Amino acid sequence: MAGTGVQKFYRYHAYVYDGTRWMILHGRRRAVAQLRVGPDSRVLEVGCGTGLNFSYIQEPLQGSGQITGLDFSADMLRVAERRVASQGWDNVELVEGDATTMQLGRKFDGILFAYSLTMIPGWPEALRRAREHLAPGGRLVVLDFGAFRGWGPLAPVMRTWLRLNHVDTLAGYEEELRAVFPNLTISRWLGGYNFTAVGTVE
Repeated sequence: MAGTGVQKFYRYHAYVYDGTRWMILHGRRRAVAQLRVGPDSRVLEVGCGTGLNFSYIQEPLQGSGQITGLDFSADMLRVAERRVASQGWDNVELVEGDATTMQLGRKFDGILFAYSLTMIPGWPEALRRAREHLAPGGRLVVLDFGAFRGWGPLAPVMRTWLRLNHVDTLAGYEEELRAVFPNLTISRWLGGYNFTAVGTVE
């Protein structure tokens, strides 16, 4: 996830992230359920940030399995480290790295992008790297902001506000997802507030 602008953005937001994002990052538990993982599964969250989604991922893992959280912001990962330590999760590994060049040396049963894909410069390459890390039969789930097509005159307002927060809602995410994952389903919520894409590999 190259991009010093986004890194600087999260240098501050790392410390207010958990207290503010609940208002806008809707559908995360539902997205994790779409991974359809269970005990002993290996899950990778790309752009894990402060580890806000780890508790949702832990539920189907039932204390076993393995969670790998990848993020390029050291500040966000420091908050995630504190969360992991406070919860006593010994099945979580945190990796500071770039989603567009990641080479983790193993495959995962589930890979999650939760409100992270739209912030990644070079996001098409991040999708291809994720595909390479998905085990046969595995599932990739992308939850992210949509283009607000059903929001009428409020749509450009929302898109502009998100763009100021380094989120690009108008790139060709769905087209690229279908190119990388031919077996893909996409659902949308609240007039295009967000979308959930689920891709599988045989």
